[in-house]
Amino acid sequence: MLEIIAPAGPDALWTTVMLSVVLGGAAAAATGRAVARTWRPASRLIGYAALLAGALGFLDYALFENPVIPGGRVVDALVRVSTEPVAALGDLGGALAGFGVTFVLMLAIAMAAYRIARGRQIAQQYGFAFVRKGLFSWHERAAD
Repeated sequence: MLEIIAPAGPDALWTTVMLSVVLGGAAAAATGRAVARTWRPASRLIGYAALLAGALGFLDYALFENPVIPGGRVVDALVRVSTEPVAALGDLGGALAGFGVTFVLMLAIAMAAYRIARGRQIAQQYGFAFVRKGLFSWHERAAD
């Protein structure tokens, strides 16, 4: 399981988690707030989260030589599909799992920031009709 997130070893796991949570989390939160503030739909966050996950994978490789997005492993698996299809497809899934974990984390943080910002935005912009209800939602104001 450890080699899915950080195939280069336990030190690579620490750097990957810190890079993803600290730098990636801040970038994903800023992305979610920006999409909400410009009144764009939340579905745009999917593409932005994929771009963030790719950028974090590149930074992890460039700074710490940890192949989180193992392009070489993906190409090797695709080349081996004609000779060893079962083993190659298994390797392909493992190669893409590190990107998937980072993508899901970035999307979750961006969605949370989006809902928080949108709730605040709705309550401020339409305070006569809506009131905040908790951190992530709002409801219609009761008629007085």
